[in-house]
Amino acid sequence: MLNYLLVSFYFSRSVSTVGGTQSIFTNPAGLSNYYSSFIFSYSLKDSTYFYGLNLNGIGIFKDKIGSTFAFSTSFKGLSIGFDYNDILRNLNFGLLYRPLSFLSFGYYKNIYSITIRPLNRSLIELSIDAYYKDTFNLKNASIGINLKNFLTFTKYEFDRKNYSFGISLALENILLSAKNDSNILFELAFEKLPNLLKTKHYMKIDVKNYKEDKVPYITKNFYEFISDLNEKVKDASIKGFILNLTDLNLNLAQIEELRELIEQSKKEFICYADYYDYKSYYLATSCSKILINRNGIITFSGFYMKRTYYKELFDSLGIVPQFEHYEEYKSAIEPYVRNSASEYDREQRERILKITYEKIKKDILSSRKIENLDSLFNYGIFINSDLAKKLKLVDDIVYENEFLKNYKISKEKSYISYEWENQFRPKIALVFLEGPIIDQDIYNVFDNSTTIGLNAVKLFEKIRNDKSIKAVVIRVSSPGGSAFTSDLIANEIRKLSKDKLVVVSMGRVAASGGYYISAYANKIFADNLTITGSIGILGGILALDPFYKKKFYLNFDVFKIFEHSDVFSGRPLDSLELNSLKEELKYGYDRFLSVVSEGRKISIDSLRKIAKGRVWIGKDAKEIGIIDTIGGILSAINYVKSKFKDAEIVIYTRKFNFDYNPLPLSIIFRMLKDRILYYDDWLMTTPEQN
Repeated sequence: MLNYLLVSFYFSRSVSTVGGTQSIFTNPAGLSNYYSSFIFSYSLKDSTYFYGLNLNGIGIFKDKIGSTFAFSTSFKGLSIGFDYNDILRNLNFGLLYRPLSFLSFGYYKNIYSITIRPLNRSLIELSIDAYYKDTFNLKNASIGINLKNFLTFTKYEFDRKNYSFGISLALENILLSAKNDSNILFELAFEKLPNLLKTKHYMKIDVKNYKEDKVPYITKNFYEFISDLNEKVKDASIKGFILNLTDLNLNLAQIEELRELIEQSKKEFICYADYYDYKSYYLATSCSKILINRNGIITFSGFYMKRTYYKELFDSLGIVPQFEHYEEYKSAIEPYVRNSASEYDREQRERILKITYEKIKKDILSSRKIENLDSLFNYGIFINSDLAKKLKLVDDIVYENEFLKNYKISKEKSYISYEWENQFRPKIALVFLEGPIIDQDIYNVFDNSTTIGLNAVKLFEKIRNDKSIKAVVIRVSSPGGSAFTSDLIANEIRKLSKDKLVVVSMGRVAASGGYYISAYANKIFADNLTITGSIGILGGILALDPFYKKKFYLNFDVFKIFEHSDVFSGRPLDSLELNSLKEELKYGYDRFLSVVSEGRKISIDSLRKIAKGRVWIGKDAKEIGIIDTIGGILSAINYVKSKFKDAEIVIYTRKFNFDYNPLPLSIIFRMLKDRILYYDDWLMTTPEQN
């Protein structure tokens, strides 16, 4: 019966061009390619029919003679398939192999086939099929033209000396086909078919919170969001975008990158929010229009930093903080040993606030003609919608449900592709590292936070040993942490950078240990508003024995042979132990300097002048040479792709342990356990970046 089907219902041209449910007519190996569907075919000549269903390579088909069962699976360009007919009771094997984007080989029932796409895409296909029985004989040759909505083919059959042709029309999920031998076919696809006739429409996007890290099976991260948007702005059917910023929770570096994408695109962007803070308004000023809810407000408050100092509390409780640091700008210990900021910490924080505001002000004023922006940041605590329009902060006052009716908005649609992949393309590995650096990689399900641990070392080792990977882009968003784990990760990246191109893209914060693990990259990208540097070290303890004595009247007796065996038992450190701590920190600081010196090709003497534990904002970091280029994650990837033009971007994730504790105490305890830290607490003390 299947031989009969090949003659009567031969819509697929060649054994090597097949894909989707119509593959049942020519080569069952193609059933797992392209899409799943229901088909119904009818012959106007003799009233025969055929119908069936294909779900992800598993097919059941029937005509008035009997039933055919088929199976197909695919892996990296190779597809195999089987079909079995309950009347003929024979099992047939089919094979497809597509090693390159322009080349396909096929086999089915002694028919060997080859197809090439001369333009390296699915627009034109040229096919030759040969039948082997004792010797090879040409069976047919065909040419197909694929215009997405309209498909046509012409075929010449050598053995029958016969020409045939067919046409297909695709509309969203429906495919209608006809052939010159009076066969017609209807197909209902379960996915959207490629479409050149898409009408112009707007797309509505709710911009919320996107993690930098990528946890498997969790929602998309920031890279996936901005990369997806970058592809959508190239879609000719999308006229513009409506961004709802009401629940926006991006950090300033992410906003900077998103602003750049919006401004460089040629599409219309309309921003709407029930209310704007200074960050969402900063993003909105990159849009063509800014709309606000009738009862909405704009507030420019929130641009500040605030630290809490515990020394006076510790003194009252009897807690003795004993910390040392290198050098004077390494301020993470200050909340425990001081009642206010040191002159060095005040200097670096005020510098970062100044540069950040200058950047925000410049960008806003380049987009909107706003008078007295400084006054708005100073006095603009509550600005109602009418005043906002009067001050030209917004373009119109609207209700969301009403203004959306003025735009043809389509939901996001995913269309299948007929393109073949080059199985030998080089890979660019994309790795995300977000959170404090400790000994374990933890994902906390309550606050959606992650840590960076030793699984990162294993991941980089795996990438280094994969010969198909030619380059690595690492997105680093970390305030640092464990000196031990930081050094292990940095060492693996050092080895990786000798074999492959390694590029680091810094997120909002890549400081201290976050900078340490970045130093060996071949090139470092950072945003203007990235906080980085903090080349320094800290360590120490909180001596709690006096607290227990003072508040709970607890007494301790220690039994020991050696004088300093109980150094970490909870008592205060003596002078010898403090000196030992200082020496260890000096060693760790010198190690930090040597890593940065080697990785960044900066002399130790020059490095000492700009290190000192000081944090630098991206603009300043470039000027002093601790980063290379101002740009975000897309800029870093484009740079690498310019070196490997046909490369494929592949996301690699490390394994995580899931933490169900609503309080991140385990992370704090793990960091305290290390005692020696390449760490900076900017993520915890800077409201303007949250």
